[in-house]
Amino acid sequence: MENNRIFQIQNAIVKPVSSFKPSEWFGGVVFPKDMPGKFRHRRPKIEKEMKYQDVVMEVDAGINNSKFYPGTYIYGGCLSPHFGHALTEGIHRLWAFNTNIHDGIVFGVLPAKNTNYTPTQWFVQALEILEIPLSKCIWVTSDCTFENLIVPEPGSELTLGPKDWYRSYLEKLQQRILDATYHLRKELGELKVFLGRNHIPFGVYISGEKYLESLLVDEGYISLQPENHSMLEQITYLMNAKKIIFSEGSAIYSLEFINYLDAEIACIPRRPNNQLYYPHISSKCRNYIVAGNTDNILTFGTYKKDGTRQILINKHRYQVIESLRKHNFAYLKDWNEEKFLAQERCDIMTYIYQLHKSSKSDSARYLDIIEGYLKVRTNTNESLNSHSDHKNMVLKSRSDRLNELATINQSSNYLEIGVSKGVTFNAIKLKNKVAVDPKFQLNTKKYATENIVFLEITSDEFFRNYAKNWSQFDLIYLDGLHTFEQTFRDFCASLSLAHGKTIWLIDDTCPGSYAQAQPSLQNCVKLRENSQEKSRNWMGDVFKIVAAIHDFFPQFSFATFPDHGQTVIWNQWRKDFQPKWNSLETISRLEYLDFVELQETLFKREPYEKIFESIKSAINPSQLK
Repeated sequence: MENNRIFQIQNAIVKPVSSFKPSEWFGGVVFPKDMPGKFRHRRPKIEKEMKYQDVVMEVDAGINNSKFYPGTYIYGGCLSPHFGHALTEGIHRLWAFNTNIHDGIVFGVLPAKNTNYTPTQWFVQALEILEIPLSKCIWVTSDCTFENLIVPEPGSELTLGPKDWYRSYLEKLQQRILDATYHLRKELGELKVFLGRNHIPFGVYISGEKYLESLLVDEGYISLQPENHSMLEQITYLMNAKKIIFSEGSAIYSLEFINYLDAEIACIPRRPNNQLYYPHISSKCRNYIVAGNTDNILTFGTYKKDGTRQILINKHRYQVIESLRKHNFAYLKDWNEEKFLAQERCDIMTYIYQLHKSSKSDSARYLDIIEGYLKVRTNTNESLNSHSDHKNMVLKSRSDRLNELATINQSSNYLEIGVSKGVTFNAIKLKNKVAVDPKFQLNTKKYATENIVFLEITSDEFFRNYAKNWSQFDLIYLDGLHTFEQTFRDFCASLSLAHGKTIWLIDDTCPGSYAQAQPSLQNCVKLRENSQEKSRNWMGDVFKIVAAIHDFFPQFSFATFPDHGQTVIWNQWRKDFQPKWNSLETISRLEYLDFVELQETLFKREPYEKIFESIKSAINPSQLK
C-alpha cells in the first residue's frame, strides 16, 4: 500500500518559492502532468472544485543550469513562513523519510533578501520532534535538480484533516512525545488551557476577548501564550489538558503532531465558517464544539493593505457564553455585560490608535470604523448605554425560570402537570397552585392548603372531570409523560384554561442523545446500556410538540431556553408563519436526527434576557388588571 502513496520523479527540478498568495504560489517541484492530484499541494473547498495551490511550471529542456544532487530524496513540499500553514501543510509528507535510505529532504522556500535561508526556530524544533536531522534538510533557494525525487502523499491536508492510514504514524509519534515529556507532564498535572490572541499586536482577535480570558483564568484556566514555549512544551500543555478553549487561530495546530487527546475542545470563531479547523481537531478529541455562531462575526478596518489587519466583533457574543456553559467548559457566573462592552470599546479604540500610528490614515477612516461599530450595537439592541432587567441571567433550576415568567405576566394561578417529588412545584412563589400527577412521590398533606391543591390523577382525567372547577391559569407547566402524543394532548386541553396572557413552559424539548429521545423508557435504558451513555436523562420524543405548535398554532410564539432544554410559549402571532410539515402524522414520525438538523432553526436556543424581553413586549404587563 505504501507504494500507492509515493510518486517518483527522475531528474526532478525543484524551484524556490517566488511568492505566497492566498490562492496559489509559484515554486516547488516541477511535476509531470500525469502526477495524480493527491500528491500535489491542494486545499479542498466546501461545495467547490478542488483548489490546487501549486502552479504548473514549464521548463525549457535545453537550458538547465541548476545545481545537481545525485541520490534519492524526499520532497517535503513548499514551506510557508506562517506557523499554522507550515504545520498543517509542511510536515505531513515527512512520514516517508528514512535516514538510512534517503539522502535528504527537499523544501521549496521563499529566499530571504541578501542572506542565506534560515528556518524558523519553531520549525527546527518541529523537525527535532519528528526525529529528522536538520543536516538532512535542503532549502531550495535557487533551481535545483535531484536525481531521484520521491513525492509522498501528505498524511493530512488543510481542510481535510488526517487520513485514516496516517493515524498509525501519528499514534507512534505521540507515544514518542509522551515518553520524551514524561517528567514535564507529571509536573504540570491535569490542566484547563485557554489559547487567546489579544496579546498579539494586530492579532485579529475578537474585541472583548481579554475580559473573557480573565473570567476563564479565575476558573482555573491557564492562559497559554505558545510563543513563550518550545514546540515540545506547547504540545505537552495540550496533552495534559482536559478542556481547551481557543480563539480560532494557528496556535491550536500544535495538535498536528498528535493522534488523539482525551480532552474537550471549544473554538471561539473568528471567521464565517470553521472549515479550516474542524477537520483537523474533531476526530482527535473527545468532544469538539464551536462556541456561538460563526455568522455573528463582523469585521472592521483593512486587512494587510497598509501593514495592518482588521478588528473583529461578535454581534451576539452572549451565544458564546451560553455555549461554553451548556457544554460544561466554564460557569462564567461573574459574566457582566457592561464590563465586556467596556473592554470591547477599549479594544476598538486601541486598534484605531495603532492604525493611526502605523499608517497615518485620515480621520475619516477612523470615524467610519467607530460609526460602523456603534451602528451594529444599536441595530442589535445592544447599544453601549442599553440596560435590561434580565441582563446576565443564569437560571439553572426549573422553578427559577417559572418564577421569572410569573413576574412577567403577574401570575396568580399556576398549573403543573407531572409533579413527581414536587421539587419544582413547591418552589413556585404563587398563591394559587394546582398539582396533577398519577402517583405523587411526596407527602402532599404537608404542603396542601385551601389554595394549593394536589390531584393524584392522570392529566387526561384532570381535563375530563376536574378542569371545569377552575376558570383560568396564568402559568402552565407541562412535565408529564415524556411522549409527544400525551404532551400535545395536554397542551391542547390546557387551551380551555388559558387566556391572552397565559404562558406555558414545556419541559424536555431538547434531548441530548438518540437514547434520550426514545418515546419508550425501556428502549432508552437499553440504548444507554449499549452505548455506555453516562447521562440518566430520558426526555422522550416531546421535542415533536415544538414542530406541532410551529405548524398548527400560528397564534403562539415560542422560544427555547439555553439550559437543559425547555420551550416557553406565549400568545403572539408569528409574522413569518409558514407550515413546514403540515401533517401531524409526519411530525409524529420525526426522529432524533431531524431534531439535530433543526438545532439552528426551530430549536435554536436563545439567551434568557432576549426571550424575556420578547414575552414582556408581547404581553405588556402594564395592561394587566
